Amino acid sequence: MRQYHEVLKTILGTGEVQWEPRTEEFIIGVPSERKVYDLREGFPLMTTKYVPLDLPGEELFWKLRGEHTAKSLFDKDIHIWDGNAFDYYLKVNNLKSKFPKHSPEWAEEYGKFKERMKEGSENGELGPLYGFQWRHWRKPVWGDKYVEGLQTFPAGWNVVEVDQLKNVLKSIKERPGSRYHIMNAWNSGEISDMALGPCPFWDQFTVYGDNLDLTAGQRSCDTYLGVPFNIAQEALLLSMVAKETGLRARKLHHLTLNTHIYLGVQPRSSFWLDQSKVDDFQRRFNSATNFKDYSDLKEWYISAAPAESEGNEKKDHVPLVLEQLSKEPKSLPRLVLEDIPFLDAIERPVKEVARVEGYEPHRWKSRAWMAA
Repeated sequence: MRQYHEVLKTILGTGEVQWEPRTEEFIIGVPSERKVYDLREGFPLMTTKYVPLDLPGEELFWKLRGEHTAKSLFDKDIHIWDGNAFDYYLKVNNLKSKFPKHSPEWAEEYGKFKERMKEGSENGELGPLYGFQWRHWRKPVWGDKYVEGLQTFPAGWNVVEVDQLKNVLKSIKERPGSRYHIMNAWNSGEISDMALGPCPFWDQFTVYGDNLDLTAGQRSCDTYLGVPFNIAQEALLLSMVAKETGLRARKLHHLTLNTHIYLGVQPRSSFWLDQSKVDDFQRRFNSATNFKDYSDLKEWYISAAPAESEGNEKKDHVPLVLEQLSKEPKSLPRLVLEDIPFLDAIERPVKEVARVEGYEPHRWKSRAWMAA
């Protein structure tokens, strides 16, 4: 995963610090990056930390089914969307001022919310995001007046749903040379109704000969936690669509916009508000020449920066990124797909559909807090 490590190095070595108002956290980032992953060389699953395929895979299938609540993932012990569902719950019930982010009150209420999810009295509504747009994009259609029984209905606007996924599969099979093989999750008219706007928002497939490529656009990139999942998901999507359409999965082109690493909250984040400290960190970082240098820099950073406050541990991803950079990448695994039609496959558990062979990643305590 040389390409991914290059992105991490670009962010920490050249990035700028910014306040992010939605998550109320600081980030260090760059405007954009573009990396290409050749699936003929192996499946791009992280080898410098352990990422079980079923976690990004189940989230991908959840999107592909068009779901809009976190409940089915929660019931599979996948908690990627719990925090966003809670944030959405606070928003629609006008409770955000009562439970400020990163506060003990927020954490306590979040615990109660997850208990309700477990009991089944809460489904974790997220609004019409991601896969809902892929499978249920709402299109206004003008309808002429019509007669039903003894009643005459006036002309007016009606709404029909567009299944972008089915349309793409059909168009690749029937018109491979088309440049319309697109799934778009960014519906500007419904963004305010979503828990958050889609991060990966654009998927465009291209056919050349017997090869299928995918260009994936992502408008916001949590590079430590989210991007490894996103790469695996887009590569799995490309592989499954290629199998369904009788083509060979070739290259994933991943365009990441606002590509960042989280710096946590006060007091830890105060380190990054002092430009002289940022300059010192980046000088040390850019002087690293081997894997051990990143491990040494991690120890220096932890000693130089304020401790993370209670309840906000691991919201700063920098130590974890440095730990990951201290690991030497290993050979990529191979993806194996069962012979199951695409639309049937996404209704099954990922483990029944896909597996990786030859996956031997570095295993260490790589968990972090995901911003919501």
